[in-house]
Amino acid sequence: MLDIKAFQTAQFKMQIQNNNAICPSASSVNKKNASSVHKQIARSVYKKEVGTFMATDFKCYKRYMKYTNSDFNKSLVYLPKSTVEIINNKSATFTTGDIITLRIILHNKHGDVVTDGGEFIKIWMSEKRRGAGSAGYVVDHSNGTYIGVIKALWSGSPNIKMSLSFPKESIGLFVNYIYKNGMLRTLKGIFKNARGETAKGICGIHTRTNHDICDFTSLNYGMRFFCSLPDEPGFNCSDWYAHVGDMTVPTFTKTQKHFISSTSNKIIKEIKVDVHGDKTIYPPKYLCRDVNGAVTWSRSSPLGYFYNRIWHNLLCQNKVEKFNNKYTSCLQNREIYMFGDSTLRQWLMKTVEILNLDLVSSRKSDALRGYHQPMKALSKNKIHNITVRWNAHEFPFFTYRPNVTINDFKPARHHFKNIRSKNPIIVLHWYVHLAMAPLSVYEEHVRNAKDAIIQFLDRIPGAKIFIKGPHNIKNDEGVPYDFVRHLQDKLLFQIFDDIKHKVVYLNEWDITVGSESNGMHPGNDVIHYMVHELLSYMC
Repeated sequence: MLDIKAFQTAQFKMQIQNNNAICPSASSVNKKNASSVHKQIARSVYKKEVGTFMATDFKCYKRYMKYTNSDFNKSLVYLPKSTVEIINNKSATFTTGDIITLRIILHNKHGDVVTDGGEFIKIWMSEKRRGAGSAGYVVDHSNGTYIGVIKALWSGSPNIKMSLSFPKESIGLFVNYIYKNGMLRTLKGIFKNARGETAKGICGIHTRTNHDICDFTSLNYGMRFFCSLPDEPGFNCSDWYAHVGDMTVPTFTKTQKHFISSTSNKIIKEIKVDVHGDKTIYPPKYLCRDVNGAVTWSRSSPLGYFYNRIWHNLLCQNKVEKFNNKYTSCLQNREIYMFGDSTLRQWLMKTVEILNLDLVSSRKSDALRGYHQPMKALSKNKIHNITVRWNAHEFPFFTYRPNVTINDFKPARHHFKNIRSKNPIIVLHWYVHLAMAPLSVYEEHVRNAKDAIIQFLDRIPGAKIFIKGPHNIKNDEGVPYDFVRHLQDKLLFQIFDDIKHKVVYLNEWDITVGSESNGMHPGNDVIHYMVHELLSYMC
C-alpha cells in the first residue's frame, strides 16, 4: 500500500478547499434506528410544527441570512469594475509544473471594493485546441479580495478563466427560503386508503401545516422525514405508499429568479498565459489499486487534468487497459452496489457498457429519465459472475414520475444488512437531492451511513467502500451548488476523518470543472472517465 506520509511529501501542496464560509464543527445528530422499520409506517401523529434548522445550519448559514431580498445596493458585486491580475509573474509566462497565483478584487457599481467576503468564485484553465482543461482553487480573504491558485500542467497557450458562481446575495435568498420552508422544492406524499381513494399531502424534513403530521423518521432509518395527511378525510399515516415532486409550487419570486439568473455563473475575466517546458506534467508512478484510502481524502486541486480529451489522474495511474476482458478478469465473482441518485445510475449504465453486461430491466439508457426503481446487471458469460446493482437513496428524494413506491428508497444501512458477498464493492453518493434541504439533513444522512459502514466492515472486512463526491453544476432552480458542495465536503471530510483509511473518496469536482461540464447529468465522455477511475482502484 502507498504510505500517505511518503505521498504527501511529493504531492503538490494546495488547500483541500477554498476558505469560503468555513463553519465550525458539526453538531451530533440523533442516531436512533427503529427496529420496526420493515413492519409498518410509524403512526405517530403530531399537531405541531417540526423545526427546520439545527445548530449546524446556523453555524454555516448565519453570515448569509441577512440577505433577504434583491435590493442590495453597495454589497452587490459589479464585475465590469472588478479586477484580476497575476501576482507571481507579470509576464504571464510559465513552465509546466509552475503554480500560477492571481489576485481578484471585487468592486461594487460605485467602484468601491466590496468589503465583505462570501462570494463563490471558480477558477479553471482550458485550451480547446489541445483538448485540455484543469481546475484550481480560490481563497476568500473576507474583504473583497480573493486569491486564485492554479497549476500549469501542459505546455501551450491556455486561458485561465474565473467566474462568479454565486454572489453572497443569491446564497442568502436560498438560505432564507429553506429556513422558512424546509426544502427548496415541494414533495407530496401519495396516500391510498382501503377504499381505493387516493390523495396527496405535503412531505419534507418538516411540514409547516395545520394538518396532522405523520412522522416517517423511523421508516427513514432515523433520518427526519414527515408528511402531512391529505386535506380529504379518511386517510391514515399507514396509507402512504408513494411520493412525487411538485414543480407547480413556486419557490422564489419572479424578481428573485431574475436576480439569481442574472448574477450567477458570470465570467469575471479570462487571462491567456504561455506555458513552456515539458509537453505535460509527469504522470504519477503509483497504481491506484495500491493507494491507501486516506490519501484520497488528502488530495487537493489539481486532482488531474484533461489533455487530448483524455483524463489524467495526478494521484495514481491505472495499468489495466480499457478493454472488457481485462476488467472482467479483475472483477470476476464480485458484486458492485451503487446507492445514490440518477448520476450514480449513469455509472451503472456505463459499467454495463464497459463490462458488456446484461441489464435486467425493461428500460434502456434513453428511457431512464425519472426511472428510480432498483436496477441490476449481470455478466453475459456466467463464468465471469459479475453483478452490478443500483438503488435510489433514502428520503428526501425528488422524483416527478409516479412509477415507484416508498419501498424503492432505502438508505445504505438497509442495504448493508442484506449484502452477503465476501468482497463487495459499494459506491455511495448524496448531493443534488439533499442540496435542496438544510445542511443538517445532509449531516444526518452521512452520519447514519458512516455508522452502518463501521458495522459492515466489522462483518465483511474485505469490502471496498467508495464515496462519490459532488460534481460541478450550474445554477439550477436557485440552488447555489458551489456553496452546497463546499459545505457538504467539509462535513463529509470531518465525519469520515477517523475511518478515511478504510474508505476511498472519489472527488469528481475537478473532472467536471476541467471538462467544463455544467449539467446536472455529466456527459457520456465524462462519465466514462469517472467510472474508469473507480475501477482503477480495484484493478
